[in-house]
Amino acid sequence: MRNRNIISILLYLLGAALFVIANSVVVSGSPIHLTYFQRVILCSAAVCSIGTAPFIDRSKTRVGMVMKLTVAAALIWCIFAFGGFMNNSMA
Repeated sequence: MRNRNIISILLYLLGAALFVIANSVVVSGSPIHLTYFQRVILCSAAVCSIGTAPFIDRSKTRVGMVMKLTVAAALIWCIFAFGGFMNNSMA
């Protein structure tokens, strides 16, 4: 594998890991305590990481580029769908 391919895969994994960390905060009994602003920053970094991953390595075929963009769009959609940017604090 080329270095750019490895960097692209690591950016996908970094984005997923940041999202999991940000959402594990809202679970009862979690050892991680973050404010809403800190969760938004983590989710924003995850979206940026996933958003840049398809453009690090240029695909040789059109199908490859479409697949990379589809995976990135699906992961970003999951961040919004699973409440990455929602405030979960109790009143």
